[in-house]
Amino acid sequence: MLFTRTRGRKERHRGMEQVPQSPPRWGDDPLSKFMSEADHNARVTALRWPDVYEVQQRAAALLERIGEILELDPDDANLLVPRTLVIRSRSAILGAMRSAMSGQAVEAQPVLRQAIENAWYALHVARDPAPPTRAQIWWDRDVSEEAIRACRAEFTVANVRQTHEALDADTVAAMKKLYDDTITHGGHPNERGVASSLRIDRSRPGVVRLGVGILHPGTAIAMGTLKAAVDVTVGVAKTVGLIYSFRFRFMEVDDQINRLAQHSAAVFPKYAEAARNGALT
Repeated sequence: MLFTRTRGRKERHRGMEQVPQSPPRWGDDPLSKFMSEADHNARVTALRWPDVYEVQQRAAALLERIGEILELDPDDANLLVPRTLVIRSRSAILGAMRSAMSGQAVEAQPVLRQAIENAWYALHVARDPAPPTRAQIWWDRDVSEEAIRACRAEFTVANVRQTHEALDADTVAAMKKLYDDTITHGGHPNERGVASSLRIDRSRPGVVRLGVGILHPGTAIAMGTLKAAVDVTVGVAKTVGLIYSFRFRFMEVDDQINRLAQHSAAVFPKYAEAARNGALT
């Protein structure tokens, strides 16, 4: 079973009935203030950009639909690893959306990169010419130093990407662009990851103050990251479709993917234009 959230008002934990209560308000310590502001920013972002949030909702619904399809997959041991990796990819995309909405768009970049890598790993294992060889290498990674080296050699980004490229060159090209963009915008420690939220204050004579935003919502990079999360959703969904091609067609998931891509193309360009003109609000 794929666990995504707590359902219902009551749940059982270790044999004891638990009745969840409303959590107390955040305190005044630095961490609590950060958590409170992050929650607030995410809600404000959804209200400020409702059409963008609607696209994200559509992306999340697509990911949930894929999760349901994988959950009902027949008991095929050779697809166990791909199934779990796809769910991790879904989780990473949702995490990136939440981070970007809260104002941590730079920190969302390595999470989006992880979403792409999980999908590529899943396809690489699913397309193993001699199963379960690749799955076993992946599962046994930490058994020994030799196993670690074997896993690293098998699951390089180049290897898993080439598996995808042999099946769908157009999608892999789009995903490679997204992958490279995550690195450019902060997935690795670099200039853009810092400069995107850097503020220089020269208001006092002879004093220069530098500020780096931690929770910095409503920015061009936040908008770009939300678009990237939707684009990654489309790419991941198409990648998973190579594993479950018949089921995706039968369940009309391919149509859902196309509708998401069309919706995204209708919403994001106006925000990109506003960002270029310095009028993003």
